[in-house]
Amino acid sequence: MKRLLLFALMAFTMPLKSQNLVQVIPLDTTFTFTINFVANGQAKYNVANYKLLYTTPDSAGNSSIASGMLSIPLKNCTDFSLVNYNHGTVLRKNDVPSRNNFESIIGKVFASRGYVTTMPDYLGLGDSPGTHPYVHAQTQATASVDMMRAARQALADSIPGYPLNGEVFLTGYSQGGHAAMATAKYIQDNNLDSEFNVVAAAPASGPYNLAGSQSEVFIQDQPYSNPGYVVYLLLGMNAAYNGSLFNSPSEILKSPYDTLIPPYFNGNYPMDSVNPKLPSRVSGYLEDSVLQAFVADTVAQNHWLWQVLNDNSNFNWRPDATMRLFYCTNDEQVAYENSLDAEAAMNALGASDVIAINGGNLNHGGCVAPSIAGAVALFDSLASGCKSFVGLEELAYTLDFYPNPADHTITLETNSRDEVQWRIIDLNGRVQMAGAIRSSQGISVAHIRPGVYILEMQTERGSLREKLLIR
Repeated sequence: MKRLLLFALMAFTMPLKSQNLVQVIPLDTTFTFTINFVANGQAKYNVANYKLLYTTPDSAGNSSIASGMLSIPLKNCTDFSLVNYNHGTVLRKNDVPSRNNFESIIGKVFASRGYVTTMPDYLGLGDSPGTHPYVHAQTQATASVDMMRAARQALADSIPGYPLNGEVFLTGYSQGGHAAMATAKYIQDNNLDSEFNVVAAAPASGPYNLAGSQSEVFIQDQPYSNPGYVVYLLLGMNAAYNGSLFNSPSEILKSPYDTLIPPYFNGNYPMDSVNPKLPSRVSGYLEDSVLQAFVADTVAQNHWLWQVLNDNSNFNWRPDATMRLFYCTNDEQVAYENSLDAEAAMNALGASDVIAINGGNLNHGGCVAPSIAGAVALFDSLASGCKSFVGLEELAYTLDFYPNPADHTITLETNSRDEVQWRIIDLNGRVQMAGAIRSSQGISVAHIRPGVYILEMQTERGSLREKLLIR
């Protein structure tokens, strides 16, 4: 039997040492009404937002300023798990979470579910100077790790009432999927597990195999929906490798694109300004000598571009934590085979819990909703934080369900005076059953396919989220 008890307790914070937080800037409050435009009714709490300025190393190892958003649920709770959400590709410097861009709502979905949520802007974006090192694995990872450290310090020093329990969940979409994967790998490779207890990672639609599935953009020379991404990768990686790859855009881009396109990468333009100005095939704008040398070197892979792609691929390793790789088969921007490559490589190396999940025949934009719903369901099934709430009630009340595992019927039970809303959700975020109870009620689950689900019970004063096994 699982039970939620609510008492009149005092919340507290634990002092945590960190030296990288520079400034905490209160922003605003996002209400569940707004979040549910994206969350499809899953948002539970209003969310308070803060911009954090912090230090993190650049690609040369020098300390640099970075920024990001910290979002926290407006709900008193005895302890909180932390979610780090990594955003997708943006070209305009201010189109980032700390500026309350549209994509920041995805991170706020997790905060509205009861998680402390961090959203790094990445190097070269937001308040960070210089060129963004696009899909550069290490700086994406260090920006995320140091953002989480800065958040810990902010909660300890400036935002009382949000004690973290040490559980960390990693996710992100598109470029953010690659960044989430890079962060999980960086934490494990650098033995940071005692500092960051990564319970699960849920990268979505990310280009993990840059030198494999994603390199087909170059090799096959087929029309590509976002040619600006290719130029972004070349310019960003040249910045990440301290200008060692080429001296001038004219060395990699044909005329007139060598002079026409680079000015759009000054931080003031969106990617939509770049894509229409480029041919859809790389042979139309990439210098013939570069493309031909790259394609001719597919076996040895000694060309500088192959080396860069291999350096920043992050699919071929064995994660210790649970991992779900969300993808859709009609993705026109990131080859869905990236997720299958990662699943195959990780399981071949002996990973214990890595599964790629097909979200359907959807395009890149359409895949966002099932991917985020799947990540929410996964994290809710594993997180222990924010299940015991503190408030002004003098008497405890309970939310119970039993038996678990269940065969045909479960009993939902409460002594709350309030109506209790309940839902049974599968691990892809799809609602299987829903209803409301007062007091006690038996619910038939005989028609639900056997497996692991999430049972959620919610009142105005608290909620319960637990795994439910139906046999």
